[in-house]
Amino acid sequence: MNDTEVNDTASLRAEVLALLLEPLGVDAMAGSASLERLAKDVKAVAQACGCAGLPPSGSTLRWVSEAAEACIEEQELGRLATARGRTLTPDGARALRELMRLEGVRSHLQALEGVPVEALRVDLAAVSIAERLLPGVLEPCHRADHEWPKEIWRSIREIDLERALTDLSRRRRTRQAADARELVLKHSVSAARDLQNRDLVTRLEKVRDFVAAEQSYEAVLSVRPEWWRWLGPDARSRFRSDRRDALLWAIEARDTGAASGSTLEMLADDSARAVIEHGLATATVSTAASLAPPATTSAARLVAGLPAVASRTDISELRALKSWYTKNVALLDRVAAAMDVRRTEPDLREALESLVGELALPSGAVDMSRSAYRDIQSTLRAEVEARLQRTSYSAHAIESEDLVGAISHIGALERELRDAVQAMPAVRGRLLVAVAGRTKSGKTTLRKALTRDADRTGIGRGAHRTTRKTSAFEIGSVTYLDTPGVAAKDDDLDAQRARAACDIADAVIWNYADTLRDEESAELQRLLLSGKPLLAVVNVKERVDTPDRLQLFAQRPERAFASTSGHAVRIEQVSRAVGVAPPVVLAVHAAAAHEALSTGDRELGDRALRASRLPELEQSLAQLLAERAIPLRAVRLAEGVRAPLAAFHDRAVEVLPQIGLALGELERSATSERVALLEAFRIAGQNKRDRLEAERHRAQERLPDVVRDLGGVDHAQRWSDFITGLELEGLFSSLESEFEQETRKRGRVLRALASAPERQDDARPRVRARPDVKVVSLGTAAAAAKGAATALLGSFAAKGIPKKLAVPPPAATAVYVAETLAGAAKAVSSEVDRARQAKDKWTSATTSAAEASLDELFDWVEARLTRIVDDATAQVDAQSEAQSADISSTRERFEQLRRLRSAVRSALDAIDLVLVRRLQALAGGDPAVIRLARRTPGAELRVWTDASRVVEVRACLQDQFVDVLTERMEICPDSGSLGTRGASEGNADD
Repeated sequence: MNDTEVNDTASLRAEVLALLLEPLGVDAMAGSASLERLAKDVKAVAQACGCAGLPPSGSTLRWVSEAAEACIEEQELGRLATARGRTLTPDGARALRELMRLEGVRSHLQALEGVPVEALRVDLAAVSIAERLLPGVLEPCHRADHEWPKEIWRSIREIDLERALTDLSRRRRTRQAADARELVLKHSVSAARDLQNRDLVTRLEKVRDFVAAEQSYEAVLSVRPEWWRWLGPDARSRFRSDRRDALLWAIEARDTGAASGSTLEMLADDSARAVIEHGLATATVSTAASLAPPATTSAARLVAGLPAVASRTDISELRALKSWYTKNVALLDRVAAAMDVRRTEPDLREALESLVGELALPSGAVDMSRSAYRDIQSTLRAEVEARLQRTSYSAHAIESEDLVGAISHIGALERELRDAVQAMPAVRGRLLVAVAGRTKSGKTTLRKALTRDADRTGIGRGAHRTTRKTSAFEIGSVTYLDTPGVAAKDDDLDAQRARAACDIADAVIWNYADTLRDEESAELQRLLLSGKPLLAVVNVKERVDTPDRLQLFAQRPERAFASTSGHAVRIEQVSRAVGVAPPVVLAVHAAAAHEALSTGDRELGDRALRASRLPELEQSLAQLLAERAIPLRAVRLAEGVRAPLAAFHDRAVEVLPQIGLALGELERSATSERVALLEAFRIAGQNKRDRLEAERHRAQERLPDVVRDLGGVDHAQRWSDFITGLELEGLFSSLESEFEQETRKRGRVLRALASAPERQDDARPRVRARPDVKVVSLGTAAAAAKGAATALLGSFAAKGIPKKLAVPPPAATAVYVAETLAGAAKAVSSEVDRARQAKDKWTSATTSAAEASLDELFDWVEARLTRIVDDATAQVDAQSEAQSADISSTRERFEQLRRLRSAVRSALDAIDLVLVRRLQALAGGDPAVIRLARRTPGAELRVWTDASRVVEVRACLQDQFVDVLTERMEICPDSGSLGTRGASEGNADD
């Protein structure tokens, strides 16, 4: 026996039998023995009717054994988590076990380290956006990281990269180039000092690529959720594909129903992942997934209900349950078969329902509504699973942010709906009644009197208190919790334990004695405000500890009870102070009742027991449990089924209209946006072509000046400077930027555009060395004359005339010399002409080559611009076509959700109807007169009945049970079709 509740193997068996027999509406309060007898009767009736074939022996054993083993594993996980410093609730242990059974969890645990919860809530569409955009943005980082020492990355970015690139591209011997080289090397390492300037330029260009990529990456993140950084590069350029894969795995597990979204969120908890990893290493959980039993079978009821009841037991009791079930599996299989076919066999159904009346249970103890709640939820779950199918989308779906938003909202609603229909109502066992009150108020004495225990052990004597912990005792089908006293002067722990027991109880007995101090008054007010059924017992304190005093009390009991009226007034004052109806107040002399049990005079004992008013207390208590506690438990059971459905319904009412508006706007704007976007692309492309044509004319005008500077040793650098000065590269980036801006304005995402092959560094005109043309001077002419004279004398000698005799006449000499000089001049002129012709030929050839190279460059730029425009246009066309299909798919999912929301509304109304009819029956009325019931968000319950039965229904419900369901109740007469009314109100909700 523990501090709060008695749990033994027999009670666990009763819970399981109640689960199995739930279609009959039986309750575990009947006890294990009564339920086993009922199960045998069910088996006999089923055999007599001959309507249920004998199932194979052990047909339900597999499911029950696996469910019990799962509960054992969850308790093992709870112990493991406790040992590692983490406290797990039963739901947390179940979620961890669910995660550990997922295929692939081991391989993704490390990648999920540090993952925020938001990332695990994300939709697949958003992950696809990240998967498409980020790699393209990070691609330059891969190129930039090639062949550059890692040590200089952070430092090298501190310099002006564009200026350094320009200066390093100049002649090395210039001052600017030298300064730029020194600046770069200051941020480099010693190994880079051996590099030439052109090598430094190549690597700096890679640094520039990295900086541009990083800026682009930050730009992408600036318009995306912060958790995108989790998917980003871990260092500089490595895309975290392992994290992406882990997230996609988690999303798939959620979307396929292998794990719920709330369960997957535990993966964001480091301590939870540590428990999973340790649990997998120690093999406490079987990772083999098993097929779930059919939703509407007895096996499904057992599997769904067992975790709730098993959470209150330990591992040894669960193993004992497995042994007991295995031993009695033949009986249990026959009962399960009868429960499964009872709906389709009227004779069997009638015979089985008649067996319930034979149970020896207190009035109103059997809750016939539980099976109805489960049937409603099982039917809704089957409809949800049949309608909610996974929808595939095109790759372009994620490029429309509005569509992604609609898909995400629909997906979130679908997950909420699936989670809402998964939870099944837990089976409740025995009723719990807490006995609370001030320290030394006689609670333990009352307990012994109720249980007819004459032992005086534990009854306080004097001023000290004896009860310091909550203990349990049973009377019939009710478990009582004897709590420590509240308002102790030296210790508030007793009060905390008492409050905890009252919180879990179905009803409370408040033991009042002598006075009501402030501390007691505050605790009584808390209980009154809780809405729990409360019975105030004024415990008379007149001494009866001797036979004479007991005899005197038995003769004149009214003397002992004379002051109780004043105590009742005090309790009523406390009730009115908090605005609630006062509870039932009964006076009892618990000490006299207890003394009557031990007196030797049996006649005196009987008279004293009657005089103590204990029998009246027991009768009032039974009536309170039947009229208030059991209906309240029915409400809590209904709320366990209704609350998640109502939460989804309210969420759907809020979100579905917004999604509908968004989809309508997408459908209307898709065509116009496509036309507008293509027109914007056309205008932007034409503007860039016009600018390119203007640049072509400007370059052609400058070309003669450029050609004059070519042909030298540095002509390649001069040509490169000329091409760089044209700033053609800016055309591409500005065009792509305009495209991205236009698409972003329309809520779309443009993927990386096509890029042409990079032009080679030597893509320049092939130029021969420039010819050197020299001017003929006077010295050159004199040398020519001297050469002519020498030639003249040589000719005289050749004719045999001595030189000293061969002096020709002056005139002849002049003529000869003139002829010679004329020949020399002619030779010089010919040489000059040849040089000029060579230069003209070089200039013409160089100009042609330069023009051809320039034309080739501009043609390449124009082709690349055209390719960018065509690629962007093709993307928009593909997006538009695919988006139409995607919008249609989303619209279909949206309409399915709308229909399912109506189904949920119907299920909520059905739950309310079952509950109100149950309360009507408990109040002694006819449940069939309730035609329709509906709770609204305004905390109002509306009940429809025939006009002639309004007074009857109001008398049964409004006077006794209004505070059980709601603060306000309206009984509505109905003179028309309730089905039409319900449908119209449902449509109004939509």
